[in-house]
Amino acid sequence: MAGTKNTLNSGREALPPERATISQLDTIRVAAMLGVFFHHLWKTVIPAPQTPLQDFLNPGFEGMAGSVILFNIISGFLLSLPHLGPDRRPPMSYGTFLKKRFLRIVPPYYIALIIFTIVNILHFGFPLLPASIMLIEHLTFVNSLDYSNMLSNFSHFWYLGLLAQFYLLFPLILRFFIWLGPRPAAISIMVVCWGSWQVLAWFIPENQQFPGFAENLMHFNLPGRLPEFAVGMWLASLWRTSAQSDGWKILDRPFLIFAGASALFFAAATPFHSVLELPLLHIYYVAPSVVFFLILFFWSASARTGELRAVKAFATQTYAVYIVHHPLFSFVGVMPSTVAHTVPNFLLLSALLLPLCYVGAVVLGKISDFAAEKIF
Repeated sequence: MAGTKNTLNSGREALPPERATISQLDTIRVAAMLGVFFHHLWKTVIPAPQTPLQDFLNPGFEGMAGSVILFNIISGFLLSLPHLGPDRRPPMSYGTFLKKRFLRIVPPYYIALIIFTIVNILHFGFPLLPASIMLIEHLTFVNSLDYSNMLSNFSHFWYLGLLAQFYLLFPLILRFFIWLGPRPAAISIMVVCWGSWQVLAWFIPENQQFPGFAENLMHFNLPGRLPEFAVGMWLASLWRTSAQSDGWKILDRPFLIFAGASALFFAAATPFHSVLELPLLHIYYVAPSVVFFLILFFWSASARTGELRAVKAFATQTYAVYIVHHPLFSFVGVMPSTVAHTVPNFLLLSALLLPLCYVGAVVLGKISDFAAEKIF
């Protein structure tokens, strides 16, 4: 299947040919993946700050947890751009959409799952039955509903479960945006999703074994994360062909008010950050992520950076890098209980592991492309 190669593992959504020059999205994609990488590695090497320097650096690396929000905004933007943007293409059939989306994410994900499960069994002596159950949950994309998966080296795969949920609902969400209008649709999704999350936090009692279980279940699944995709869909409805020259002018007043309110909320909530609980804590991270996304999206230097060969090369591998990075940390022995909790050690491991993850992503891509061609 010639059209499959270089798309399944690219980490880049398909764009209409005339939109293919939105190069700043590659810059944002690379920034998001680096944020995820450094956040996970920091939490592995420095699980609890112990020195003034670590205390100083910790908020920044903690904040990089919001990098996944950037991926969600990109996904909402790119998936809806052909339909909400200038072209106003009619939505494709439900079956066609799901086939395209799942063919893109499944081959590298499934191959990695099988390989990493075997390594977990052989290298860590992981019991066969629990390993098989965890594998089945991930293969069927229900892993994000099982809180215990967050305690394994598969914890980051909650994002793939979230993507599957969004893909299953996207055709319906898109029709909702078309029917109601992008702005009221996006705002209503934020109100309903975050509002229901807050109600759940008020009325569901704490689980003694897993404190905050219900709130965290929302945090790793829809509808708790749907507003992030909705922001991208709202932005897609404002995009125009001349947007790169007009910059911020494509944003209407409601969207600018929303962006300004996000910035004000972040500034006002920062002094109380340590006492915030979900969902307010999550909204606290969404707010600067939205602002950061917009700055990179409309900053001319970001577009030029996205044209660089190295940036484009890394951008095509971000999906695969996301898949391989956390298991590779554990397979090479980088775990909280086995590494020195120092900043120099973090810097050294960053320099060693980032290239390793990129190579692992390239290898995974070649294997998945080969498998896709043989199967499809």
